[in-house]
Amino acid sequence: MKHSTLYSSLFLIITLAFTSCKNDLDVLAPGEESVSVYGVINPNQSVQNIRINKVYLTEGDALVAGQDANQINYAPGELTVTLQRFMSGSTTPTLTTVGNATKKEIVLTETVVTTAGGTFSQDQRIWQTTDKLFKTGEYKLIIKNNSTGAEFTSQTVVFDSISSGNYMPLKYYIIPSNPGNSYPNHGNYVTGGVPGTNTPDAAYINYALPPLTQSQSIRFKSIANARLYNVVMRFHYLDSLTDNSTVNKYVDYNFPTLKSSNLNGNEDLSLSFSEESFYTNTATQVSKNSVANLVSRRALYMEYIVYAGSQNLSDFLQINAPSTSIAQDKPLYTNITGGVGIFASTSRFSIGKDLLDDFINEIACNSNTKSLRFVRFDGTICP
Repeated sequence: MKHSTLYSSLFLIITLAFTSCKNDLDVLAPGEESVSVYGVINPNQSVQNIRINKVYLTEGDALVAGQDANQINYAPGELTVTLQRFMSGSTTPTLTTVGNATKKEIVLTETVVTTAGGTFSQDQRIWQTTDKLFKTGEYKLIIKNNSTGAEFTSQTVVFDSISSGNYMPLKYYIIPSNPGNSYPNHGNYVTGGVPGTNTPDAAYINYALPPLTQSQSIRFKSIANARLYNVVMRFHYLDSLTDNSTVNKYVDYNFPTLKSSNLNGNEDLSLSFSEESFYTNTATQVSKNSVANLVSRRALYMEYIVYAGSQNLSDFLQINAPSTSIAQDKPLYTNITGGVGIFASTSRFSIGKDLLDDFINEIACNSNTKSLRFVRFDGTICP
């Protein structure tokens, strides 16, 4: 039987879509050592995770072998995984960790996590660090096999998240005459609505402006060194139950990925949606979370999340996307020297915005969402 080669990394969830027509692969020469890497670092997160697996040849069914944790995972202590940081154009490592004025190398610690069931073993060894990363420069990943001395490397640029910008709903609303009474985001607005307060209508989100077929937009400026942008509009709400308990929940409205035309930053990016589509999406998503002992629901606030991704992540996703033609042979993208996989970077921006009372009333009474038992601004259910 021919050798079957299995790359056991998260990215194979994508690549298996176009390699599934071939069970017999032979791309790794016998005796040649390699690794499979999936690592996407994010300076906005408190923990960074790098997943590293063996690339191996096996007699028999590669998918069966993929369920064997011993075949896809390295042994404890077999690898040393580190991060170094470089400023653009420099070959000299610089500081790696925010708050540490001397640290020029991060040594990641290893642990075993349990993943969702699927093609590969649920027991996966990962390497992680809680060191806070800088939002500038480039980080270099160095993987060393302590048994063989083999070394594998990759490098990616890092960047900050987008700023709130000058556009609703992402901007901070500033009252020029009284900055102290400005209300930038959820939790900082005056409770009880607009009348008698310094909070203007424009500071609240309102997707209840007739006609509901009209478009609303989310606009922001790109950031330097980021290519991909994914926007999520997250609607937060509260379930009240018959036992007097409450449960905080949310549903997402996902938008198509945006790409900047260059990596210079400060480019205007935007997407639009109809107000009506918010209600239809909310009805569909909330209905999936049926609750037997539900009394009522209350609309809380809207959260806008913008993820930015590096150029190498964009290349990885584009090249490894499922084929749309009958030709199944595609190039395999990797930026791992001596291995396969991806080492890239992302950032995350989030801001919450409170809802105008008219919008809360429309959620309660709109024909699409009325059956979901959302209450109006005054706490009553729409008849």
